[in-house]
Amino acid sequence: MSALFSVVIPVYNGENSLEELYLQIKLTLEKITDEFEIIMVDDSSQDKSYSKIVELSRRDRRVKGIKLAQNFGQQNALICGFNYVNGDYTVTMDDDLQHDPEYIINLYQKIKEGYDAVYAVPEDREYSFYRKLGSKLTNYLFDLITNKSHSTRVSSFRIIKKELVNKIRAEKTSFVYISAVLLKHTDKIANIYVSHSKRKYGDSNYNNFKLTRLFLKLYIYYGKFSFLKYLRSEKEQFIVEKTTYNLE
Repeated sequence: MSALFSVVIPVYNGENSLEELYLQIKLTLEKITDEFEIIMVDDSSQDKSYSKIVELSRRDRRVKGIKLAQNFGQQNALICGFNYVNGDYTVTMDDDLQHDPEYIINLYQKIKEGYDAVYAVPEDREYSFYRKLGSKLTNYLFDLITNKSHSTRVSSFRIIKKELVNKIRAEKTSFVYISAVLLKHTDKIANIYVSHSKRKYGDSNYNNFKLTRLFLKLYIYYGKFSFLKYLRSEKEQFIVEKTTYNLE
């Protein structure tokens, strides 16, 4: 039987936050249904994130773990997770506890109004400098290379219908930016406005180099000039090292 909800979480050095994140998601989703799965994709963390995921999976078989063979980046880790989902709706969120799982209910209520995807975007701007900059530049770049409405904002906390998830995972380029694919296939996108929590553990993975690399890749893979296709890599989207799907 398909799960109603699939929650996909890219994990990088999230060992300390995963227990609390799991409990919050579980408590939230059990208000709606028992039919859900939580798919945690370890993007080759340097801590014991995958060991923690295995522990959670042994405790609750609705938790699924995937470990990538090397660091492929947040977007590719999500694409990997999308290849395992069974839900009618897929939720994506970060591993750092800044996205409050309680808002999954609000996302679900909004998408039931007839949207294909709904983004949870923050009312306040307490993010780090790099995260603020990244959000603004991402939205500006999407305005240039897609047909996104200026009033629509994107974030990594969202809910997506199954039909759109299928279109996203059909993309075969080595770099897939999920929001760019969504915007290519639908304009039935909405926002809800939420508060966010401060990071409890570790430091943000955002920095100047990573932001620059991200925007170059966005432009190369989604820019409208034909010559850009010659700059695109043909590497694997992801390589799975191991999973918890065969745990006994």
